[in-house]
Amino acid sequence: MAFWRKIFDWNTLIITALTFVFIWMFQVFFFSRHFLDPFNNGLRDYEVTDIVYSKFRNANSVDWVKEIVLVNVGQPNRAYLAKVLDRIGACEPSVVGLDIELDGRKDPATDSLLKASIEKIPVMVMASRLIAFDTAAKLFEPPAYCDPYFRDGNLRAFTNFVSEDTSIIRLFSPREQTKEGEFYAFAVEVVRQFAPDKVDELLRRENPVERIWFTGRENFIKIEGDRLLEDLYFQDLQKQGTLKDKMILVGYVGSHQPGEPELDRFFTPLNSRYTGRSYPDMYGLEIHANIATMVLRDKYIFQLPKWVEELIGWLFCYFNVLMFHWIYVHVHSTFHGITRLIQLVELVSIFFFIALFFYYFRIQFNLADGILAMLLSYDVIMIYESLIKKKIKFLQKL
Repeated sequence: MAFWRKIFDWNTLIITALTFVFIWMFQVFFFSRHFLDPFNNGLRDYEVTDIVYSKFRNANSVDWVKEIVLVNVGQPNRAYLAKVLDRIGACEPSVVGLDIELDGRKDPATDSLLKASIEKIPVMVMASRLIAFDTAAKLFEPPAYCDPYFRDGNLRAFTNFVSEDTSIIRLFSPREQTKEGEFYAFAVEVVRQFAPDKVDELLRRENPVERIWFTGRENFIKIEGDRLLEDLYFQDLQKQGTLKDKMILVGYVGSHQPGEPELDRFFTPLNSRYTGRSYPDMYGLEIHANIATMVLRDKYIFQLPKWVEELIGWLFCYFNVLMFHWIYVHVHSTFHGITRLIQLVELVSIFFFIALFFYYFRIQFNLADGILAMLLSYDVIMIYESLIKKKIKFLQKL
């Protein structure tokens, strides 16, 4: 009982509650205001775990993903694409994902060649896009940008990253319900054809969105479409079995030079500049490859439930207030200096705690409210002791 008397204190509990009331008021009355939008956007664009990707990872240690091969075809015309697909099909891959939207018909002769090339590949996943959500039906409209002429008999999957915020790609939706039925994300559908048991494990998590565990962009075999059309190079690939029984992703992968067009190019947490980003660092095809790798290797990120994060925030705030309030009462003359020093040490410690948990255990959690409560606790203690407690008599008896 003596232990509980030491850690439970009514003043501390009241100050903790007041701190979270201030946080709530701050969020409602200030963060919702338009004049703070640039500040809000900056906060949303940054996460502590981004530093794990951009600074903690050993970029020189390449963990090759041998199951996946990326084929860069640039921005191809359909005749060129047909030739590349013929070469890929001749190498007997397990599944081919075509991350190029074949929207509408063009030249009949060329379209016929492309269709024939697609039909030669036993398992083909075609790119489409989810473009509109029917709020009344709570369903997406049917996927678009894949002409029925080409998709006949082939699988379709959506390539866009369904999320409220796509300024930095961290999340993806494994599957979505549409008016034509259920559709999978592009990478998920390709893996489903390659290793269906792995997708079953993903779906058993029952998460509407998943956080992407990025492994990099240099750890995949990349082949230029032009090289595939060179006979000697193609014969060598066949001899070595580079594409045989593999998962082939076909699309646009540039050279990552700053001056290149930002076609299908996105910001990710791998960006070396984790604040003030300048150039998008990863192409859509590379992001799909990272998602596929995550599913194949069961490298999932685990997000703590919201109630657990809130409980940790409350406990963190409570014990900070308990400590700071004791300092205020017993060492009042140095209260300011000691408290600020403790807060600084705690901020640095929390940063490394969150980063290390993410790096070693792939556990993601948000302690934003707890950190804000810790920073505000000094001022709330001052307000409580110098203003509120002096005005309310029964508080003086606690």
